[in-house]
Amino acid sequence: MEVENSRVTSPEQREAQNAYITIRWRQLYELEKEASQTALQNLFLANAGGAAATLAFIGASKAGSGAKWALGFFGLGLILLGFGYAKQFHHMSGLFKNWKSLVGEHYSGKKSYDQIVSEDVKKAVRDLWDYFFSYASFGCFIFGSIVGFWSLMCA
Repeated sequence: MEVENSRVTSPEQREAQNAYITIRWRQLYELEKEASQTALQNLFLANAGGAAATLAFIGASKAGSGAKWALGFFGLGLILLGFGYAKQFHHMSGLFKNWKSLVGEHYSGKKSYDQIVSEDVKKAVRDLWDYFFSYASFGCFIFGSIVGFWSLMCA
């Protein structure tokens, strides 16, 4: 079943639409690639830095329960960060897969250009979890820093 167009698409409009499709495709692909690379790099750096700092602190002092709590906050923050990056990656990947599907439907005549752009815009929204993981991870970092500082001052 072909989509009925209320107006005829001129060659210039078709060219502009195809250019937008290509740009959006490239944009979503780059977002997906960047999100996965950034997640892996940041998780590696955060884990390596956290492990080194914790080992140095434990080795330099008699770590009490405060250091263990600080380490727990840092660890929970890393876990939340990992969930946040995973969610971000899957969201971007879903946008890209959805866009590929919409473009296929457009080129097969099932959906108009306006329909695919409208559906793409509706799909590209944030939800509570996008904010939760990031801010909760940052909160863990703050609490871990406060507890670690307090533990260091009281040692």
